Amino acid sequence: MTRILALTGAAAFALSGCATETVVPAPAAVVAAVPATALTVTTATKPPYGTYLVDGAGRSLYILEGTQNGAGMDRCSGACLAVWPPLHAAAPVAAAGVDASRLTVMTMHGGPHVTYNGWPVYYYSHDRVRGDTTGENVTDTWGTWHLLSPSGVPIRPAGAAY
Repeated sequence: MTRILALTGAAAFALSGCATETVVPAPAAVVAAVPATALTVTTATKPPYGTYLVDGAGRSLYILEGTQNGAGMDRCSGACLAVWPPLHAAAPVAAAGVDASRLTVMTMHGGPHVTYNGWPVYYYSHDRVRGDTTGENVTDTWGTWHLLSPSGVPIRPAGAAY
């Protein structure tokens, strides 16, 4: 019995040298090289908001009332930026359904801040997963925040009092 086990082990060892090894790269290794400054702005749809802007990962994008076209830009600074991080990208890309002519970049908040139809665009730190819209109609120290439609106007769900 010992001799059979020894021969079986030797045969397996010898045959292992004949096998072809296939190396499968880790998922991170197959990710296409994309410049760090590239970011896609696309859309999502969710009742009662309808269609609104999100980034390529599905994170909702927000605007602060009264900050369009350079007005009130200093309203969100310091602690505000920790709660409402700006969407930074030097060369944002408009996906289908997003008007590329409305997608621009301003230099503010320490880098290239994406704007859409003149609105500086922000994330909401309390949105935890793709599709969260917990920042819609939030009123805080800095003002009132809204999702932004592809037409470039703040979302106004049916029956909204604001």
